[in-house]
Amino acid sequence: MGALSAPPSVTSPPPGCRGRLADGLGGARVGTSEAYGTLRPRVPSPRRSPIAHAPARRPAAPAILLIAALSTALVAATGGGRLAWVAVPAALLAASLARRRAGAIAALALVIAPAAALVALGAPGRAGEETAGVLVAVAVACGAVLVCVRERLERERDRLRAFALSDPVTGIANRRSLLARAEYEIERHRRARRSFALVMLDLDGFKGLNDRFGHAAGDDLLRDVARALRLAMRRQDTVARIGGDEFCVLAPETDERGADHLSARVTGAVRDVSVGLETVAGSVGVAIFPADGDTAAGLMHAADERLLEAKRRRPSGRPRRRAA
Repeated sequence: MGALSAPPSVTSPPPGCRGRLADGLGGARVGTSEAYGTLRPRVPSPRRSPIAHAPARRPAAPAILLIAALSTALVAATGGGRLAWVAVPAALLAASLARRRAGAIAALALVIAPAAALVALGAPGRAGEETAGVLVAVAVACGAVLVCVRERLERERDRLRAFALSDPVTGIANRRSLLARAEYEIERHRRARRSFALVMLDLDGFKGLNDRFGHAAGDDLLRDVARALRLAMRRQDTVARIGGDEFCVLAPETDERGADHLSARVTGAVRDVSVGLETVAGSVGVAIFPADGDTAAGLMHAADERLLEAKRRRPSGRPRRRAA
């Protein structure tokens, strides 16, 4: 999502589908911009994403050191006997608290090394060394399994998160991602006492195109519109598809004057993409925080109402209510 949390890149449409609109669609001819006319001075956007990052965790080092100390004390108190095997689950617990693989290895060594040394010193002759070696081998094997399983779970988590926050057709942000970003920007702009714009876009005539060329051609058009919007917007803006033929752009640090330039860019992007398709056009509705609402739902409602007004003003517009 722009500079704060960029949604997954727009996926290119399948080569076979683009042929259905080859006679009607032109390439997007919109450029990039870092400002919409005259805007207020922008506050540097934080690099942390409100969505892509998990809440901050407490430092693991004190807990790891405590586990190592308790495990070593218990093994020393028993003279390195059979209770030395309690160091294995203690080592796994310490490794699980580390955030990275190197930290997990260090935590494992910090717990298991003193226990193995006490076992080797506590038992006479070669038996102590063999027991200590087996102890280390078991702990290392279990630790390797722990690290591998955790990394696999983290990869699956990242895939699920990307799937949950992106639109499967266009690859841009979806409604859930947009609302989460809107809540974040509301809090940020409220603290800074600044405004941002929310622009809602609806493709007029999209249903007729679907009926005439098929849903695959309609998906091609949606992907082209998404790509054109991404190119026309700034890096810090969020472009989302919120359902059907509806898109939304959230532009931080944008006032009413900047919102007019933003609306022009949105409609211009649709116009460039739909060259040759006279029945396809775009209607937009704009809402400004905090003048038009101080919640995500309020801003969406205000933008939707103005979108319906814009559709009523179109000669062939047929205003309709859309499911939230």
